[in-house]
Amino acid sequence: MQRKLPQYLLFEIYQKHFLFYQRVLAQKPKDKNKIYSLHEPDVYVIAKGKDHKQYEYDNKVSIVSTKDTNIIVGVASHDKNIHDSKTLTVAISHANSNRNKPINKRYATEAMLVQR
Repeated sequence: MQRKLPQYLLFEIYQKHFLFYQRVLAQKPKDKNKIYSLHEPDVYVIAKGKDHKQYEYDNKVSIVSTKDTNIIVGVASHDKNIHDSKTLTVAISHANSNRNKPINKRYATEAMLVQR
């Protein structure tokens, strides 16, 4: 398909797609930053450590909800699989952008420790 397309189409419209597909075809099993999905290129491997399901291919997401009614007030997606303690600041700052009264960070930290 790449050989049959006119040059102006190849470079103006489809160049980004062809470079992406060539990167997928050229990757090896031991490569870092592999692409696991053509439809969701931001997906990465999350090791679960369970016998029946050792790995998941997903994005890590933090969800902030209210204490009593569990209404979701903030959502943050993370580019890498980082520890939960490092995701708290990003999630709270996103939730604070949607609220009039800021969230007490001390309370949020205590709530996170209780959930574990």
